[in-house]
Amino acid sequence: MSERSNSPAMAYDPFGEPVEIYCQSASQAGDRRARSVAVTGFWLVAATLTASRIYFADEPVAQMVENAHAQVAAIITAIL
Repeated sequence: MSERSNSPAMAYDPFGEPVEIYCQSASQAGDRRARSVAVTGFWLVAATLTASRIYFADEPVAQMVENAHAQVAAIITAIL
């Protein structure tokens, strides 16, 4: 199995200028993956907390369920 070297590889930008590209080692790729997972987890928790605060801020859950049940019953009664 071959290993990646840390020596720069040559590539060219759209204007034809040479650009050196350094290959990432396995530990850097793992660090990037861990960082992206952590960022995704953070924003998922933040969005969940924000959504739950907005959703449950006005009234308790039991009252909200009763209101939803009453609305569904009113719609069914209006249709029939």
